[in-house]
Amino acid sequence: MATPKKNEEPLFEEPKFDKREYLSYERERAKAIMLIFITGALIGLLSGELEIYGYWYLAIILIIAVIYFLRNLVKLLKIAIPKQTSHKLLMYLELIITWFVFWIIALNPPLHVASGPEVINLEYLHNGNWTKLSETDKEYELATGDNYSLRYYTDYKYNITNITIEEHGNLIPNTYNRSTGYVYFNVTAPSPVHTVNTIYVNETSRVSTHTEIKIIAEYSI
Repeated sequence: MATPKKNEEPLFEEPKFDKREYLSYERERAKAIMLIFITGALIGLLSGELEIYGYWYLAIILIIAVIYFLRNLVKLLKIAIPKQTSHKLLMYLELIITWFVFWIIALNPPLHVASGPEVINLEYLHNGNWTKLSETDKEYELATGDNYSLRYYTDYKYNITNITIEEHGNLIPNTYNRSTGYVYFNVTAPSPVHTVNTIYVNETSRVSTHTEIKIIAEYSI
């Protein structure tokens, strides 16, 4: 076999494939992928809870901190960090995508109902029976000048901790029966005829909701 001349480069020799080393590297990379997924999922769910309470900016700070300390976390659990730059970039990308997806999941059913409590089926007491009021675009008709006992149904995944009902800036006393879900209160229909009074209902739980009930005075119900 001819020997290379003085100015010629030596012949390239392909390194021997080490199957054991390759499998070990792939196994460690799989562990890192699972760790990143679990971390991103947990941080995403926590971010959703933080947003529910109005602290969405803490979720941003949290993911930045996790990205910054990710290498230390992987080393702490004695998992080898991927050697290739593309694998490292994919690791960080997986964390961000998983975090964002689980943040969205945390804000939607069945984990959470982001809309908050609702006011449903406004009724008035008539001859000892509860009767549903006719409604048009969330406006309810009552006979002018009369006093009425009203109730509406409300429900939410989490406990409703406080309910306030206001009219013209004045609080209207109300009673909330947690077992049945009904809220009871009294109003006086506006006068003169066709005048509209707006009643503001605020319900507080993990998410607060603000609802307007418009009472329009008519000659009869």
